[in-house]
Amino acid sequence: MKFRQRLAAALCWLPIAAGAAEHHVVIDGMKFSPQVVQARPGDTIVWENRDMFVHNVTAAAASARMSSGDLAPGKTWRWVVPAGPSFDYLCTLHPVMKGHVDVAGPPRRSPAR
Repeated sequence: MKFRQRLAAALCWLPIAAGAAEHHVVIDGMKFSPQVVQARPGDTIVWENRDMFVHNVTAAAASARMSSGDLAPGKTWRWVVPAGPSFDYLCTLHPVMKGHVDVAGPPRRSPAR
């Protein structure tokens, strides 16, 4: 079996990746939209800066350990949601910009085979 075929077969058995969802948050007009993202562990959230200013995505509590660094206009940042509690985030450059990640339930599972 070729390497790519073995890799594809192995990835089919990963329980989280196969059922994970992708959520999109647009940064524009000095706000995050949607402001609340409901996600499960293993899901990916993609923030896209469509504003004319540099922004960042940073967990409000240091324990959440999430920080995008500066996102220039037109840039995106992807982050995989870990298991754990829900948390607030903000743009530290513009603290009036706030959002929330609602981490609900266990990781998504792939359908039974």
